[in-house]
Amino acid sequence: MSVIGVSALTMQVGSGALSTSARFSASVTSTASEFTGATLSPTVAPVITPSLEGRSVRLRWGAVTSQRPVAYEVRRVDGLGNPTLVCVPPTGPTTSGASVSCLDDTAVADTTYTFTHRPYIDIPGSTPWTLSPSVASSSFLVPRVGFLASGTEVSSTGANITVPYPTSARTGDVLLLVSVSGRNRGPNAPAGWTTLVSRGVGGASTVHLFVAWRVNNGGSSVTFDPQTNGSGASARVIAYGRTNGNSATPVVAATGVAGTSSASTTLTPPAGPTVNAANSTVISLVASGGASSPSLLTPQRFGLRLSANSTPGSGSVSLGVADANVAASGGSTTPPTWSQTSALQWAYATVAFR
Repeated sequence: MSVIGVSALTMQVGSGALSTSARFSASVTSTASEFTGATLSPTVAPVITPSLEGRSVRLRWGAVTSQRPVAYEVRRVDGLGNPTLVCVPPTGPTTSGASVSCLDDTAVADTTYTFTHRPYIDIPGSTPWTLSPSVASSSFLVPRVGFLASGTEVSSTGANITVPYPTSARTGDVLLLVSVSGRNRGPNAPAGWTTLVSRGVGGASTVHLFVAWRVNNGGSSVTFDPQTNGSGASARVIAYGRTNGNSATPVVAATGVAGTSSASTTLTPPAGPTVNAANSTVISLVASGGASSPSLLTPQRFGLRLSANSTPGSGSVSLGVADANVAASGGSTTPPTWSQTSALQWAYATVAFR
């Protein structure tokens, strides 16, 4: 086949939602010519879903496929309409099965953004074949603090224990010391820490939930007496890190809500606390005296951060942690409904930081 004067050809078959587009590039070498084709599916770029991951914003969307590798140009737009190219290779978008994701590590706290991407195929010697950019994502306000990690769990049936901080925690981050005990007796806050919650229930499924907090001063661990007995206590430090661009010292953003409930497989805590500052992170914690694997039955806007069972002594305990962002000062968020595998008594708490 002879091709003269043709460098690229675009074909479309069908119309509307059933149409497909393809790009062909042509090259000529003496008496031989060849076509190289590329078809993108779907023909409309999927919308990005943003979420907070550590100190940065994780972007996810459905993959666009082709006979050739598909790349993505990702843009972030702030409230003033200023665009910024993000997720630039070599640390750019990665594809795993039917999903694509990347991490925007330059998004700034207290700023609202939308995100778009443009799938394309870079064909050597030809203009790249591309789809139109995706529709803008829903607006995303970058929280001031976000979940970083849960540190190593330490169990004890005795006195003082030393609990390490998560290795990703930095000076200035929020640290939560969380202890769940099979004995209904609360510990004292260690030096430099402030008690937020100390609630427990007795009976067949005895449990005590203790939560204290501090701003990380650069330490690596905390030592305290969990006030347990042979039933044991499970303790860990959970870090909520300041997101990019936030240099302010974190503060408690609401009066916490805490309590207990009768044995049940589900729990919906009372209405969450009203935050006293904009862009606050609300944290829901639940505990029970058994290996009950807490999960979010009705998340509302909460994301599950931790579901852990432990057998620190003669009995088992469990802990669940989830969080959500509240954008406006004076606002609150509908609490999630928690579920557990056994009908046990609950201890719960809801706290907030910014």
